[in-house]
Amino acid sequence: MRILVVSDTHGNYALLTQVIKAAGPIDLLLHAGDSGKDLDNLTRDFPALSLMAVAGNCDPFSSLPRERLFNLAGYKIFLTHGDRYRVKWDLLRLFLAGQERQAGVVVFGHTHVPLIRYEQGILFFNPGSLYRNNTGEAPSYGWLEIGADGVRPRLEFIEEKRKKG
Repeated sequence: MRILVVSDTHGNYALLTQVIKAAGPIDLLLHAGDSGKDLDNLTRDFPALSLMAVAGNCDPFSSLPRERLFNLAGYKIFLTHGDRYRVKWDLLRLFLAGQERQAGVVVFGHTHVPLIRYEQGILFFNPGSLYRNNTGEAPSYGWLEIGADGVRPRLEFIEEKRKKG
């Protein structure tokens, strides 16, 4: 399975659509919150796209749940924005939540900092932000590829073309 993972797009719909169009075939798009109107536009412009999303702290009027727990290809995945677990300070609360839910993969956003980390058998995956990353790095997104050899996470960065002058 090829799972495209994004978070914190904050209305940067043009870049989100650029990523989706360049991605090729995907089985699922995960959005870890702070989408603005992006999700409404996605369902309109990409009706065949399989999408699973949660609301973030900047989605106050969203009808989406704040977190989801689901099984995918034999893996239990916990999807949350992360703000309620104070992920800008540390991952302890999120680790305990993932452990309590017996998740093998925890996908989150909120920090605008891309991350791949394994803690006691749990993969913590933050794709960063398609709006802007707080690390000074280019906007980013990620992939989770699930196959016979397990879950392989990967981050991608979008180098912006800068004007010369």
